[in-house]
Amino acid sequence: MWRFVGRVPALEGANILAPTLLGYPPHKPVAIGQPVSVRDDAEHIRAMLPAGVTRLHLIGHSYGGVVALAMARLLAPIVASVWVYEPVTFSALRNDPLGDPEARAEANAMFMSPAFLDPAVMGTEAWCATFIEYWNGPGAFARLTPAQRASVVAIGGKIVAELHSIFLGPERFADWTCEAPLTIVYGAETRRPAAAIAHGLARANPHAVLESIAGATHMAPLHDPESIHASLDAHFRRTPRG
Repeated sequence: MWRFVGRVPALEGANILAPTLLGYPPHKPVAIGQPVSVRDDAEHIRAMLPAGVTRLHLIGHSYGGVVALAMARLLAPIVASVWVYEPVTFSALRNDPLGDPEARAEANAMFMSPAFLDPAVMGTEAWCATFIEYWNGPGAFARLTPAQRASVVAIGGKIVAELHSIFLGPERFADWTCEAPLTIVYGAETRRPAAAIAHGLARANPHAVLESIAGATHMAPLHDPESIHASLDAHFRRTPRG
């Protein structure tokens, strides 16, 4: 997903580390029902940082964006900036009395529905298809190659764990504050909850730059990386990487 980052002009020559989260190859799979929290992933990535790092910029998307925000608090003294695209802090949305009620209703209807929470189907191909199509539209899972569908199902246990970690907790937007320079980006064509979360995080972080990218959807960093080049470039020109 992040191979394109090196082509962002402001990052030319940067030392870029793109670690893999727990439960994704080459790491061992996460079993259905095995708990893995955002904090677990943040600690996992911290352990992968090269020795002697004294200045760190964080980039994250979706669940990875939540991990980036967690790392910003965990490693605050060395975090120089944070850029996140649609971090899915769903628990904050659900616990936010000031947020968009229709966004909360949509999120609950999708991720709290009895069919989606049924232990008998969690992580199965049908369950993964529902999840993929929520973000990418009807038929998105069927359009994947057999190998791609199999790779999604193989990480189904981790997707389940991620959803439990980001959706069922007590966190509020105030729990996701970041002292470092922060850019929060969302796609203009994304799902309503993702946009509401971006605005909620911006309220909790008044110093943040909030940006909407025309025509972009939730998966823009994967499917249309060129659309976010300008945002990343502007972010790093505002916050020199040092």
